[in-house]
Amino acid sequence: MESTRLRVDRIDVRETEDDLTLTLDNEGVRVMQIRARFEGWVDELVDGAGRVAPGPGAWTLIGTELSLELGSRAVELFGFHRDCRLSLDVDEEAIRQVRAALLEILHCACYVVDTAEGRVTG
Repeated sequence: MESTRLRVDRIDVRETEDDLTLTLDNEGVRVMQIRARFEGWVDELVDGAGRVAPGPGAWTLIGTELSLELGSRAVELFGFHRDCRLSLDVDEEAIRQVRAALLEILHCACYVVDTAEGRVTG
């Protein structure tokens, strides 16, 4: 299966009264945002150009590799493959922040994630 491979060297997690957003950047350029809008609890992906697509149907975070299973709208809009892999070149604290944010933002998607207690699926 073909996949899109992206690198991330900076993350940011922001929560407002309207949404929770995980921003993934590389060399100062936004790779994507993964966001949950609290009204209606909608999760979505936002690319660097600000285009919005529905969030992934499944995701994994194993070690420093984040994999997202993108839907057809995201594939078409962003030009990525269905299998989108992001190499997280960030420290352990940032990985913990990514994991916590994704578990909250994408709580309805299928996932596999490594935690201090072991591998968790949902």
